[in-house]
Amino acid sequence: MTNPNDRFAYTRRDALKLSAAALGFSFFAKMFPAYADADAITNATINSVGETVSGAKFKKDGPYRIGFSNGFSGNTWRTEMLASIKKEAAQHKDLGDLIIVDGQGDITKQVNDIESLVSQNVDAILCIANSGSAVAPVLRDATKQGIVTVPFNLPVDGEAWTAYIGTDPEKKGNGLGKWLRGALNDSGKIVALGGLPGNSYTASAWKGAQNAFAGSNIEVLAFKDAYWEEDKAKVVMADLIAAYPDIDGVWCDGSQVAAGAMKALLAAKRPLVPVTGDDYNGLLKLFGQESANQPKFKIGLLSEPTWESVVALRTALNLLSGKDVAKRQVIEPKLITVENYKTYVRPELPDGVFVDTSLSEEELKQLFKA
Repeated sequence: MTNPNDRFAYTRRDALKLSAAALGFSFFAKMFPAYADADAITNATINSVGETVSGAKFKKDGPYRIGFSNGFSGNTWRTEMLASIKKEAAQHKDLGDLIIVDGQGDITKQVNDIESLVSQNVDAILCIANSGSAVAPVLRDATKQGIVTVPFNLPVDGEAWTAYIGTDPEKKGNGLGKWLRGALNDSGKIVALGGLPGNSYTASAWKGAQNAFAGSNIEVLAFKDAYWEEDKAKVVMADLIAAYPDIDGVWCDGSQVAAGAMKALLAAKRPLVPVTGDDYNGLLKLFGQESANQPKFKIGLLSEPTWESVVALRTALNLLSGKDVAKRQVIEPKLITVENYKTYVRPELPDGVFVDTSLSEEELKQLFKA
């Protein structure tokens, strides 16, 4: 069963309080659209893939109880993602409760969390999986019981869930690998840093990268898990620097670890090198600060939108209201390189911000206390 200390019940009353206070800028933006940021979701490319799921068999009257099993909350991407889903919850009168549970990076705990949500008679379960294989059976069982199941961000094995939302990690990994291969002119020694041990996203992304390196003279010196945490990546990269005198490039599936890796190189007084990742503001700011003095420093980034949680919640509510949805909604990430990084970097905001976001600048400042 879920530890009560790890469970966060988010009622509509809570949502309205948050909307009116901490996220008050949203109302201002609606009243004065010229001051609002562009709608990131409306302007995004989201491709419908595979079959269409009929909402007729899930239709029921609200108010709805929706559970969200967050695999862990150990970085600022998760912080921003959680703020986005709470903000979205405030917009839906038919949403009675949003129950958020935190798996704390523990695969077994997350499975238990999902079983607990089932026992609480939720109408839908959203999930970011620590392990795509471990949660697949429990999501399958929930789906069989008529619960709408919507994993997002990190893939879940098989298709015994209702709908999935996210980028394509293998395609992203391949794209990052091709960029790094080009940045190194087809030859060089690299190290690779991933996320949580055993997670399906890194595994798929790294598979795509390895396919991109095939036929080149790219030599992979080592692959290490860095937990999608900047401080952890600094330590991991410091060990790699000590082990390998020549590192020509760094492949990462996330820019928090990319930033940590680059800072480890700086601490070791080693030149910065081409690196891949996503839309983490800390790396974008670091590039702006160091690139003029680091001729080999290049970035090739593909965003991972923090608003995936919003699309997941909307998808669950659409199904419960009887609307049809795509089985897979695949988000096209934004490419960020030296040519366009100034469009995305937010110098006035903290490093922890992810810039492909549906939150306004004011909301981000409040969230990160900038």
